Amino acid sequence: MLGKIITFNKATNEGKILGENQEAYDFHIGEWLSDKNINVGQAVYYDVEEDEARNIVIDELLSSKYILHLKIDVSIVE
Repeated sequence: MLGKIITFNKATNEGKILGENQEAYDFHIGEWLSDKNINVGQAVYYDVEEDEARNIVIDELLSSKYILHLKIDVSIVE
C-alpha cells in the first residue's frame, strides 16, 4: 500500500502511517527497511498485517524534492 508517515516518536521508536484509504496504521522501527531516517511527511510503501504497517520502504519518487533550472539561449538567424 501507499501511505505517508504522520507521526514518529524517537523515544519509543513507534509511529503511524496514514494510508491512501484514510486508515492509520501503527508501526515500529523494526519494520523500517530503508537506510534513510524516518521523517514525518515521507511517502512510503508498506504491507498491512494484523492492522499494523510492516515491511516499510520509502517511495523515493514521491519523497524526493526536485528543483529544475532551465537556461534557454535563443539565437535568431536571418
